[in-house]
Amino acid sequence: MHYKVSIFTSGAFGVAQDFSHFEQGIELIAGQLPGMPQDRVVLNRLFFFVFRELNEIYDHHLQDHGLNTSSFLVLVMLLGCAGNRLNPSDLSNVLIASRTNVTRLTDELVSGGWLTRNPSREDRRRIDLSLTPSGRERILAVLPRIWALVERQWAGFSHDELVTFERLMRKMRHSLSCIREDG
Repeated sequence: MHYKVSIFTSGAFGVAQDFSHFEQGIELIAGQLPGMPQDRVVLNRLFFFVFRELNEIYDHHLQDHGLNTSSFLVLVMLLGCAGNRLNPSDLSNVLIASRTNVTRLTDELVSGGWLTRNPSREDRRRIDLSLTPSGRERILAVLPRIWALVERQWAGFSHDELVTFERLMRKMRHSLSCIREDG
């Protein structure tokens, strides 16, 4: 089964992006390699394409608050933890980011006065990150604006479509976990 999906976007978030360019390239490759799972390759590429677009839009809306998607997620993760504390290693796992990148990111947030580094309560060899009152105030002010953006993002979807989309994403995540386990 082949799904023909064409997306063309243009606006304040970057250069015009035309997904049909990828579709045409995939079609050319499929013509050279019989048996190519063209529909699945298109879906994979579309997934990355949508993720990039989503990231650009959120970065654009967060920049007025001195944040980007990564720093926003750090603050949200800390807000959602007991005592607003989290170990950098755990944060690295949750953000799917290298420890080096998490260190750079948390350095920026510490410099901005939104996080502090403190000795861990459980293990004095470890360091925990904590939201400062300023960091907590910042994320609490930004969240309602982001929720409005989330609402706009999903406005064209029915309740049933949202439920189906979530189910399919969880199914894909399970499929990828199996691939990871198999090596």
